[in-house]
Amino acid sequence: MEGTPASVLVLLHFQGDDPGILLTRRTEQVETHKGQIAFPGGMRDEQDGSEVETALRETEEEVGIHRDHVEVLGTLPKFWVRSGFLVTPVVAVLKAPVDSIQFSISQQEIDEVFWVSFSQLAAPGVYQQEPFRVGNLVYPIHVYQVGRHRVWGATGAMIKNLLDRLQS
Repeated sequence: MEGTPASVLVLLHFQGDDPGILLTRRTEQVETHKGQIAFPGGMRDEQDGSEVETALRETEEEVGIHRDHVEVLGTLPKFWVRSGFLVTPVVAVLKAPVDSIQFSISQQEIDEVFWVSFSQLAAPGVYQQEPFRVGNLVYPIHVYQVGRHRVWGATGAMIKNLLDRLQS
């Protein structure tokens, strides 16, 4: 599968009674995926030595979480998105206390940063599969409606994949 290489950081915290996952809402000024809920991340730069380096660099640039505050666990399968990116989800755990994290948000790229707990994602009625039409083809997509946030597309699929793996 071909596409422009990109990586996202699927950052988890396991502190307290209800672990969570970090999400962002992209601005309307970014080139692609305007206003969508996403993991921090982006395109691979020439100086990035790996997919992991891309995810860590992009996370620092977008939300200000330094790589020293995370422990990378590994990657999930690459995900091709219709906008032409081949995205590697890099899974990591926050090492710093979650309440000590001070976000430094890139105003050009990110409108909002927030944690979503696993219990929110597992609550009744939050998850559903919906049909997504592309021409004559219909694809099922994974959708999480978490409060006012609709998490779908690649991010929804990556969350579903991760949660399924954690349950098994």
